[in-house]
Formats: sequence, C-alpha cells, structure tokens
Amino acid sequence: MARSLIDKQLMDMFTREVQERASEFEHLLLSLEELQEVQARRSAMERLLRIAHSLKGAAGLVEVRPVEAICHKTEDLLALLVREERPVRKDEFDALLAAVDAVGECGRKLAEGAGLDKTSVQPAMNKLHASLQEAPGEKAADDEAGAAQAGKASMPPVRVTDLDGSMRISGERLDTLLYRSGELVAAKSRLASKAAEANSLREQARLLRSSNQSHSSTPVSLERDLRSLTSGLAEDARLIGSLVDALDYEIRRARMQPLSEACQGLPRLVRDLGAASGKTAELRIIGGEIEIDRSIAAGLQDCLRHLVRNAMSHGIETPDIRRKAGKPGKGRIDISATLLGDRLQLHVEDDGRGFNVASLVRAARDLGLPEPVDERQRLRQAFEPGVSTSPALTELSGRGVGLDIVRETVEALRGTVEVAHASSGGAAFTMTLPLTLATVRALEVSVGGQIFAFDTASIRRVGRVRTAALPKAGQRNVLDGEVRILDLADWLGLPAASLTEMPDHRPVVFIGPAGGETAVIVDRIVGKEELLVRPLGPRLANLRCYSGATVLTDGRVALLLSTAALAEAAMSEELFGTDAYTRPLPPVRKVLVVDDSPSVRMLEKLILEAAGYTVVLAADGSEAWKHLCEHGADIVVADIDMPEVDGLELTRTIRRSGKFAGLPVILVTGRDTAEEKAEGLQVGADAYIAKNGFDQQLFLDTVRQVG
Repeated sequence: MARSLIDKQLMDMFTREVQERASEFEHLLLSLEELQEVQARRSAMERLLRIAHSLKGAAGLVEVRPVEAICHKTEDLLALLVREERPVRKDEFDALLAAVDAVGECGRKLAEGAGLDKTSVQPAMNKLHASLQEAPGEKAADDEAGAAQAGKASMPPVRVTDLDGSMRISGERLDTLLYRSGELVAAKSRLASKAAEANSLREQARLLRSSNQSHSSTPVSLERDLRSLTSGLAEDARLIGSLVDALDYEIRRARMQPLSEACQGLPRLVRDLGAASGKTAELRIIGGEIEIDRSIAAGLQDCLRHLVRNAMSHGIETPDIRRKAGKPGKGRIDISATLLGDRLQLHVEDDGRGFNVASLVRAARDLGLPEPVDERQRLRQAFEPGVSTSPALTELSGRGVGLDIVRETVEALRGTVEVAHASSGGAAFTMTLPLTLATVRALEVSVGGQIFAFDTASIRRVGRVRTAALPKAGQRNVLDGEVRILDLADWLGLPAASLTEMPDHRPVVFIGPAGGETAVIVDRIVGKEELLVRPLGPRLANLRCYSGATVLTDGRVALLLSTAALAEAAMSEELFGTDAYTRPLPPVRKVLVVDDSPSVRMLEKLILEAAGYTVVLAADGSEAWKHLCEHGADIVVADIDMPEVDGLELTRTIRRSGKFAGLPVILVTGRDTAEEKAEGLQVGADAYIAKNGFDQQLFLDTVRQVG
C-alpha cells in the first residue's frame, strides 16, 4: 500500500469510518438472531450489504487492501443470503462475526499506526469462503455470470449512499470549544454582576446629590456618567448573553450522541458470555435514542459492560435451573433510560437469581468492613473493592472487581448509583447522571468560612431547622425515622459556625433520592448560578468528597461536593449530636411541560424548578402522551399550537382516558382569542394562559391552584 501517497487526513477519516461501521455492522448482525419476519430480516440484510459495500469502496479509495478484500467477500455472502431470503445458518453467522471482528481489528491497528497485510484477515476470509462453498446449489456469489446460467434470480439493486446527514469532528476540538463556551458563560455572569454594581453606584450618587445639592454639581455629572455606563453594560450583557447561549447550545448539540452509542458491543458481550457459560439471555435497550454528552457516554461504556458481565455471571442462571424455578429458559437483561429534568436516569435490571445477601455480608466482613445496619447498606457493600460472592475465580467472576469501578466511574461523572432487589427477583442498579460535565447549575453554601457548591440537580429542597429541635448528643442521626443528617462543617473538619446572626435556626440542604434523603447542615446559603466545572487534578483525584472545582464570579475557588459521598457518610454514622430537620418533606410535584419551542420549554422549566417542582419536557403532544402512559405526571402544561398532536388533542386524549381523566391541564398559547379560550376550556382544560404579556407569578399561581 503506497501509504506515503495517501493524505493523512483522509486516512484518519477512513480509520474512524472503519471503527464506526464495524460497530454498526456487529450490532445489526446480532439483531438478526431475533428477527423472524422475512421482510424485516431482508431489510436488515440489505442494510448489512450497504455497510459492507460502502466500506469496501472507502478501503479501495485509500488502498487498504485487506479491508477491501474482506468486505468484498462479505458482500458475496450477504448478497447470497438476500437472494435466497432464508435464515442465516450458524456457520454463516459465525463467518460474518469473524469478518466484522477482523475489520474491527484492522481499524484498531490503523489507529495505532501499525501496518496491515492480507494475513491479518485470512482466517476470516477462509470462513467466509467455506460458507459460500457450502451454500446449497450455489457457487460463490461474485460469479454473476455463473449464477445467471444456473437460472438464479439476480439480486435486486440496492441503493448505496453515505449521505446520512452526519459529520465528523475531532473530540479534541469539541472539548476546546466547549471549554471556551464555558468561560463565556462565566464571563456573562461576571458582566451581569458588574452591571448590577454600576447600578448600585448610580443609586449612591443619586443619594449623594440629594444631600449635597447646595455644595457641588459633581454628583450630577457622576450620575449622568454612571447612567450611561449602566445602560451600556446592561446592553452588552444582553448581547453577549444571547451570543453565549446560542454558542453554548450549538456546541452541546454537536457533542450530543444517542445513549445507544454507549451500548454498542453489549449484545455481542451477552452472546459471547452466554456461549462460554451455557446460558442464554436477551438484552433489551429502552430509551437508546436519548441524547447525552459524549463524555458521559464514554464513561458509561465501562459501567454498562461491568453491569452486564455481572448480570451474566452472578444473576442469569442456566436454562435448566431457570425452568426448574418456573422461569423461561432464556434470561433477560434490561437497560432503560429516562430523562428527569436535566439528569439521565439509567436502570439496569436482570431477572436472574438476585443477590445472595448473606454471602455479600460475609465477604464484606472478611475484608474487615463495618457491619451494615439495614438492607440498603447490605446491598451497597457490593460496591466495595474486593467484595465478591462467587465461590471460585473464573473469567466471568470471583475477583471482586467490577462494581467498585462502576461506583467510582459514576461518582467521577458527578452521578450516583443505587442497588436494589428487582421486582423480577433479580438485581437492579440505578445510575443518575448529569447530561453534561462542562458546566453545572450550582447552589453555593458557606461552611466554616469557606464556599462550597452543590449540583442543584441532586438537591431535593432547601430549608431551615430550629436549633432547639436538633437531636441531643448520643441520639440517632435520623429525622422522622428516615432522613439521615450530616453536619458539613464537622464532616470536613472545619470550624463550627457562629450562631450570633441566626441562633434559632440552621440552613439545611436535602440531597438524595426519595426514600433515601440526607439532610446536610450548612452555615449559610450564598446563592445559585451556572458555573464552569474544572477537574481537580491527579493530586486530589482520590478525594471522594469532591467531584470538581469551580471559579466563582468574584474569583474565589469553590469545591463541588459529591452528594454520593455525603449520603454515604451520613449513612455510616449511627449517633449524632447537632442538627436535624424535623418538618416532614412535602411531596415533590411533577409537571410535564409540552411545547414545540425549546426556549419556551426552558423558560417554563426554570420557573417551575425554582418553585420546587420536578419538570419533564416534551416537544409535542404525541411525545407527552407516551411519557404520561409510561411515567405519569401530576400536572400538564401544554402549548396549543404544535405540529401533529397539538395541545387541544392532547387534552381530549387525557380526558378520555380512564387513568388520567382527572389530571390537571393548563393550556398556553400565543393566540389569545375568546374563541380559542372557549375551545380550550370545552375540551377539558383546567386553566388557560396567554404567552403575550407572560407573567411569571401568574403562571406559578395558576400551577399551584390547579395542582
């Protein structure tokens, strides 16, 4: 191969294409095993043929002959299968798997700068050739003339195209752009702060002028200059803000990719592990179309591999054991994803034998870990390094490595992971993660004279507690028998707060999931803003109590607290002697906001979240109805004018349903006419709000009244 004659940029692009198309080919090939309907199988075969054909052409262009040769031979076998319209035989399936493995290996070698020759793909070529020779009544498919003489029908033409609307951009460039946009977000906040400061100076000048009118005219001049400065700063802040938001939005869109990208290779992993252990299982991925930041997807890949491997090793039983237990011989592993506001919740569940809690506790005890006090703590010990319930070392299990990596990875992604018994009897893991790592909407708190930050996505609510109501020294650190308590200053080893300004109450930040809340006691609530998050670096990487750092608008550095570490610390302490929050937590109401305008959706989301509601978003009535059926909601706020299923039709559907007939519905529209308002109320809406002259307080009051 005349490598020196090939443009490096073209070769880099081809290398990425080899890796991407090999992954797509493998995923589609594995799906064939589940396809029974002839047309669906044919469609998948034709798609596989297009991939092989396209990759063969690209390989020929850059003169990578081994990839070109194996793609050509793969085409031959796929063309034969498309013509005969029959299920794939085992030897043919194995040959195609060997081919895609060989192509993937070529991609890895190219990425490393290693050379390729024909011997690297020869074993796979031999398998493909053998399958073609064994085809009943059929010679090699590349001999078109021979096939025609034998009276075989020629394969219908397949349209091949690479114009799928996608583009490639280096991850390094995207990371740089995202970092710059994050700095602009921080600059926007600083500029707004300066505008507020200038406005304050203007007010001071006005007061000075009113008290010294008879002595000097200087304050008048100062006020005029400050008025001009304030106006200019405010306008600059508005313009920069809109530009920053637009840039930030576009960059985030460019970085987003479907969750299914993080699941690539999992079906193959299940198949290979099953073949090695005598087990069979079906992997289902639900919500794979949800888009997340590429950095989150990259981090999730290892987590999902570990959890799937854990399910196949510890959970899924062999077919005979499953049948004796009254289960189908084939196991099930589900990966399901949902969006909760600006967080991703990923649920991994199997229908296997579940946890052997007694073995788990024994393994933890052997490692010298503290005795758990409840079932939740017992299960969480599975995340401790070295804990394994497997009686022997195998390729699949027994080394105590895996779940601790899952916890560490999820926490490094500023997320949390929980483990529980599944309703099917198996194991269930729930990971809650942000959609992006670059910026965070942070709640700033003061503790021991220092500023720390919470990711607001992990906060359930903020409140105060009477000091007199705190549990006395030696009492259990729980509130109402459920909520654990943690004094942040005491945990971080910082000086205790002075209560001279507020002796009767202490601020409390509630974090964690429903049913597992932790009340974190702080000295003072400082404020909330969008901040750029920076990694801590190698020296502080092992400090689990922090998940990053951020520079505040005044230049100070604030550490971002790990809510997972806070919750674990509170759970491990049985006795407490300072703070507790005694009022019961009100139920969090969930509002489904439906609007085809992203800006309107985001505006309503911010208003509702600031008022304490949980908000989920939908772009049209069809998406909203699907979410209602699967996850429910307490209130629906829907635009009337939307494509396909509009707000009126959504309201009719809700009112006709038995389950949601009484669900409060608020309609929002830009056409404030009496006729439309009457139609909205006629179909069953509880309230009607016009976008023209939108009033935030009226909006919130309406939501509270109907809900």
